[in-house]
Amino acid sequence: MILQPVTPIVVRVVEEPTRETSVADILLGAVGFVGFVLIAAAVVGLLAGGLFILFRVWRAKHTDPRDSSVSLNLSSLHGTEPTR
Repeated sequence: MILQPVTPIVVRVVEEPTRETSVADILLGAVGFVGFVLIAAAVVGLLAGGLFILFRVWRAKHTDPRDSSVSLNLSSLHGTEPTR
């Protein structure tokens, strides 16, 4: 039994040419990304603000006004003369 030499078979895969990226494609991608970031920041900011307001309302309902906190009544000082 004599072994015959194996000749390699070369297969070339021809891919479709890639589309060129133009300046307009880059600008549209950048504007889209910035728009997405702005919308995401607005949504996160509104959620954080809403949670902050809900927490303050909840805390006002669930705290005892007779706690050891001191109110400065700064709004009542407006328009009055300081005392000596």
